[in-house]
Amino acid sequence: MDNPYQASSHSAYPTSSGSVTPATLQALAGTKPWVRLCSIMGFIGAGFMILAGLLMMTTGAMAGMSSQQTAGLAGLPVVMGITYIVLSIIYLFPSLKLWKYGSAIIRLMSSNSITDLEAALDQQRGFWKFVGILMIVMITFMLLAMVGGIIAGASRISN
Repeated sequence: MDNPYQASSHSAYPTSSGSVTPATLQALAGTKPWVRLCSIMGFIGAGFMILAGLLMMTTGAMAGMSSQQTAGLAGLPVVMGITYIVLSIIYLFPSLKLWKYGSAIIRLMSSNSITDLEAALDQQRGFWKFVGILMIVMITFMLLAMVGGIIAGASRISN
């Protein structure tokens, strides 16, 4: 009689030391152009954000020099410019992960090896991990901003 609690000799995840199936290669090859497009668009978007941040900082600095009336507000475009530049640097990371994922797919297409498939999937995992963490951070900031807005509104009403 078999013991139902005994570890099975069959793994839930079959392993293979051979090559990747043609269907898997075709599926990944179909995603490669879109992965590359998203990666390139991310790099371009980050570049535009850097330019916008520099423009904001320059405008804010020039406004502060040209008029005493706007001198108090001159710091706002500078802070916004720095924020844009920091965000653009953060946005570079998922674009870089997607680029590496696309490169791993290219290697897989030529080698047809399980090792290259694992490398491609690991790059994809890294992309989704970064996006997930970024989403959690952004939702946390939004919740804190809402709580801060409620507190600020309540304190204004009580005064």
